Amino acid sequence: MSTTDNSANALGIPPRRLDMRFDAQEMERYWYGQDPFLTLFWGSLSLLFPEGERFFVAAVRHYRDQIQDPQLLTDIAGFIAQEAMHTREHEALNAMLNQQHLPAAEIDAQLHKLLAWVTRLTSPRLRLAATCALEHYTALMGEQLLRDQRHQHMADAKMLPVWLWHALEETEHKTVAYDVYEQTGGGYALRVGTMALTTVVFVAFTAYTQVRMLQADGQLGKVRQNLRGLNYLFGPRGLFLGLSGKFLDYFKPGFHPRQHDTDALVESWRERLFGAQGLLRDQVKMVKTRTVQAA
Repeated sequence: MSTTDNSANALGIPPRRLDMRFDAQEMERYWYGQDPFLTLFWGSLSLLFPEGERFFVAAVRHYRDQIQDPQLLTDIAGFIAQEAMHTREHEALNAMLNQQHLPAAEIDAQLHKLLAWVTRLTSPRLRLAATCALEHYTALMGEQLLRDQRHQHMADAKMLPVWLWHALEETEHKTVAYDVYEQTGGGYALRVGTMALTTVVFVAFTAYTQVRMLQADGQLGKVRQNLRGLNYLFGPRGLFLGLSGKFLDYFKPGFHPRQHDTDALVESWRERLFGAQGLLRDQVKMVKTRTVQAA
């Protein structure tokens, strides 16, 4: 294992490359609880990551020259490097979805057009506010993936590592876009207004993607199965209803992501994934932030 940039390690945002391989012939088709609806839901989220994370990086990078805080500049370098690695791994996962004759490439192209349209019609400030909003979503989901043992029990052992690694890194860098927004003069009204708008767009596109995936897989008409999956995700005891309180914290005037304390969680999962007996110790390669930053 090669060493990474020391400052990135000190600040807790060390970029890691996994080089995962996903083969449709070797992987369980329904790898989350052997359930088509839930597996396709996580596949749908994976389809959003490559284009979405490029959007995040561009939004943060636009303001990098305005940042004077050396610590935040190093955090930005770690953030950019981690997001670049997430894009790489989810592109590999999404290629497997294409092998399964799911509309991954088509949806990726549609999201590319949507975000290109957003980039043309909105200001850099609004795009940074949207990044803060979506990073709040990924931080909450990442924290839950690490805390809730249901995920570890439901996900296939060949697929689980990429999600745990991604969840850990989303938790490690959850404050970066928000700090850039605050340190460059971003205000409360735009932050919460953009969260409301972004939520509508995110939910609508995710729902569209899920329907397209179910349709392509011949699962759309299986009403009982799909209702059961919706209840597992959004029902009274569902995965995501429990996140509503932390989600609503975003609308408080004095909110900051670090108020959701995840330091002990991060340290625990760093050891479980990359420690001496870590699940991914032999697969991970550290990335120098200087190299990614110059790209």
